[in-house]
Amino acid sequence: MKKIIIRHIDPKLKKQKGLFDDGCMGASDCKDECCEWGCDIDLVTLKLIEKHRDEIEPLIGARIEDCFSTRLKKDDDYIGGAYRETAVRKSDKRCAFHLIGKRGCSLFSMWAEKKAPKRIVPTICRVYPITWHRGKLYIDSPLRKPCKCRETTPKGAKVPSLLDTQKKELRALFEFVEKGNGKRKEG
Repeated sequence: MKKIIIRHIDPKLKKQKGLFDDGCMGASDCKDECCEWGCDIDLVTLKLIEKHRDEIEPLIGARIEDCFSTRLKKDDDYIGGAYRETAVRKSDKRCAFHLIGKRGCSLFSMWAEKKAPKRIVPTICRVYPITWHRGKLYIDSPLRKPCKCRETTPKGAKVPSLLDTQKKELRALFEFVEKGNGKRKEG
């Protein structure tokens, strides 16, 4: 799988407190507010969603075809060279892939509980609150107040930076190269 090329990492990623404990899905004040925006789903993930449609559709109460607000858009900034934007449901103002009536995402659930490949979780959701655009990696801002990386750190706990806590996902999805010379650099 071809990765997204990153040539610049915003220094703020090394300063922002990261996601501690189990991140977003652990004990958190987060109310899935980032799901109010929907997300962009790359071509590789779209194919996995289609493959698992019979399991996903009952979780979201909709047909996969009705979960998108755009057609496929070509863009090399996405794995597979294209993406689609998800729709946001009017009933609860959540991404069309959000679980009905409870916290969490059907796509994350497919990976964590039903053992689908992790690529079924959209790139932006796997690295949130980090995002990217045209070779630059940075914090998606403004961060919502209940975001796990803005919560009070438990007493005595030392929390690494956002870049450190998201490093495994970043390395799985992005290729970090030096500007101008094409050499791989540490992400």
